[in-house]
Amino acid sequence: MARIFLIRHGEAAKGEHIPDPILTDEGYKQAEELALKLSTLEKVQLISSPKLRAQQTAKPLAEVWDIEVVIENALTEIPTPEEIPKAQRLTWLRTLLTGEWDPCDREQKDWRDGIIRYLESLSEDTFIFCHFMVINSVVAHIRNHQKVQQFRPDYTSITELKNDGNKLHLVQLGEEKDNKIL
Repeated sequence: MARIFLIRHGEAAKGEHIPDPILTDEGYKQAEELALKLSTLEKVQLISSPKLRAQQTAKPLAEVWDIEVVIENALTEIPTPEEIPKAQRLTWLRTLLTGEWDPCDREQKDWRDGIIRYLESLSEDTFIFCHFMVINSVVAHIRNHQKVQQFRPDYTSITELKNDGNKLHLVQLGEEKDNKIL
């Protein structure tokens, strides 16, 4: 049985004009603190979203353990629909969070299905550095619930799952964020 730990990236730069934001100074501090906290555990594989903020959050632990971080495209942040201008992404995300997953939205369905297929393929313990929406989509899938926002994972919070070889199970949600800002 594989244990899977979904770790939300550290605090990233904000701004609708930044397509792939990097960690802020606070985000780097959070990543270092996380690495210190996890460094005494047995080494497991480290997987990251291709987004910089996730890779930068994984890097301190990878350096301590002296192992590589594997980049997995299936774990990237939710794609913005083509008809939504980049400057409106944050507004679109906030609106999406208050609703339900649309089973007729092929792009969203394919994105979510790709995440679940990847997680179900894991057969060894794994730390995955990813995003708010990735984590919420997985939790919604496990709970068989259509609500988009299942909870508000804080920066570097750890949501624990297990894969029994047949399906994913939620063991524990990560720490939640206090405020309402993504």
